[in-house]
Amino acid sequence: MMTMILNNTVTILTTKKNILLSLLLLFSAGLFAQGWTKAALTVNGPLIAKHDELQKKSLLRSGGSITDTLSLGIAGFEDDFAYEGPYPDTAFWLNNSVYINRDLPIAPPTLGVATFDGLNANGYPYNFLADQYSSGKADTLTSKPIDLYLPGDTSVYFSFYYQAQGRGNFPDRDDSLILEFKNVFSGSWDHVWATPGLLTDITDTAFSMVMLHVTNPVYLQKGFQFRFTNWATLSGNGDHWHIDDVYLNKNRSDTLLRDISFVYNTPSLLNTYSVMPWEQYTASFMKTGYSTTVRNNNAATSFGGNFEYRIYDENNVQVNTTYNAGAVNFDPYATSGYISAAPVASPPVNYTIPALTGKTNYTIETSIAPSPSEDKLLGNDTIRHKQEFDNYYAYDDGTAEISFGLVGFLHAQLAEKYATTVDDSLRAVDIYFNPQWTDASLFTFKLKVWGVGGSGNPGSVLYIYSALDTPSYNQSGRNAFTRYYLETPLFLAGGTTFFVGFDQNTTQPINIGVDVNTNSQDKTYYSTSGTWYTSPFSGSLMMRPILGSAAGAVGIADYDKADKNKITVFPNPAKDKLYLRSTAPVTDQKTTCTVIDMYGRTVLENTGALPGYIDISNLSNGIYFVRIVNNSDVSLNKFIISN
Repeated sequence: MMTMILNNTVTILTTKKNILLSLLLLFSAGLFAQGWTKAALTVNGPLIAKHDELQKKSLLRSGGSITDTLSLGIAGFEDDFAYEGPYPDTAFWLNNSVYINRDLPIAPPTLGVATFDGLNANGYPYNFLADQYSSGKADTLTSKPIDLYLPGDTSVYFSFYYQAQGRGNFPDRDDSLILEFKNVFSGSWDHVWATPGLLTDITDTAFSMVMLHVTNPVYLQKGFQFRFTNWATLSGNGDHWHIDDVYLNKNRSDTLLRDISFVYNTPSLLNTYSVMPWEQYTASFMKTGYSTTVRNNNAATSFGGNFEYRIYDENNVQVNTTYNAGAVNFDPYATSGYISAAPVASPPVNYTIPALTGKTNYTIETSIAPSPSEDKLLGNDTIRHKQEFDNYYAYDDGTAEISFGLVGFLHAQLAEKYATTVDDSLRAVDIYFNPQWTDASLFTFKLKVWGVGGSGNPGSVLYIYSALDTPSYNQSGRNAFTRYYLETPLFLAGGTTFFVGFDQNTTQPINIGVDVNTNSQDKTYYSTSGTWYTSPFSGSLMMRPILGSAAGAVGIADYDKADKNKITVFPNPAKDKLYLRSTAPVTDQKTTCTVIDMYGRTVLENTGALPGYIDISNLSNGIYFVRIVNNSDVSLNKFIISN
């Protein structure tokens, strides 16, 4: 589906592939024609018949010898991905392309999943040039070799839970999730299970369990391995599959997980922001209560357990009186849903963070202690939330499930609303650009700051960057922000409402990451023709204003780097050579220099040490931009060629 907003009226269009999802569906975003659409982060997989033969021909490349095997022991091989990500536990797995997280699934059996998508381990598309309608092999999760030498044993079972889409984007019918077992004798990977994508966006809210009986003697050997693979659109973060609780063991007769677990992270302790500048904090921002989600995966019996939390300061000193809800009945999820007892589901916050004197953090550690005989996995019984007080505002929790983009209008504008409590200075804006379908680094925008208008929407322009900026994909990991500095600090008096955002110099989408687990929908604004509207979609833009003094706002090292690593070009206009000058000694660092014409097309590109000049003798007269990327720093300069 695609969504167009024409004069603020919703029209629904149908497309072959759900790249931009319907306004009627919860998790979609990106603006098409004259309004918003939402493009969820997804993964595209193949038709099973399409690649089954290729999979059967692939050879084992485990990297370890047959003696480097894991022992099943009593517990077996079991990973429920309850640990902090973003990478899989190296005690179990050989590769790290999947994304361990707690934000993308809906109602997982236990805390944390492994998510398969179209991004590599660095959070960048496998092939940004791949067609949006194509499908290719993307993420792989391969187990370490396992000692499964159990000749003739008929009690070995392999199980896992899976979900398509979750809070992300649904995998299309041409996409798939595949499971393969290693044939130890032949060294081949055998196709043992697969599921295709969906025919339509159904926002799957259930996990399905798969249980396979392992009896073939070619698997009951030392050095046995298994692997999951998804096939996806390789040009973007899309077509999500999530797996949970991968379990292999002998002497199994279980069909229930028989575990009590937290399901999601606990939210911010602040009632407006996820993170805020320490200088702007007052006690009025503290919540009086927070929420937890606990799930009992056992059968139709109830049993008791304890629930409690503690709050620690940055020195790991407990600052509150331990909250203890006492014994609570944990009823089965299958019959009663999540634990709804108020002392567990919505406990009060029994501590107020005092006035702050500098950057700091507090950690709230929440735990459940059910009956040991009914609680199989202990790692999901404790969750910790670190409440940061830093130099920036954030509504988002740091993880993008989908993206928003503005499409179809030159100079469309996007803005997010914030407010100060005391005098401060705006120094920079951090933005997470979600790599999806189209390489937005080919386009340009101008950073802008607005005051508040009469209707509470963006009003007069307080700041606009003098040159064009370009989106940057920081390939240092998932959800990595890029910092855009203001040329001069913008003073903001206490009590000032302001908006940060940009005016885009393209009709193509510049996708901003969106966190759907928090909601600042009423503080997100867009304009395509001069009139501002609030976002029709739930979620929070990953766009964060950086406040404070020069050293406090960006850190001394970062601030020096921003000042000293400025790159200028000359002469302008230029003829056959464009010279580059840097105020920092970066010539020995890896940089990418790209020359872009007025239509957003790359006409020259070079990667290596910063060159002294660029040969432009073969380019026609006209206006161009040179973009220089050095790590996460981006410099964009406009120049003219005139012969």
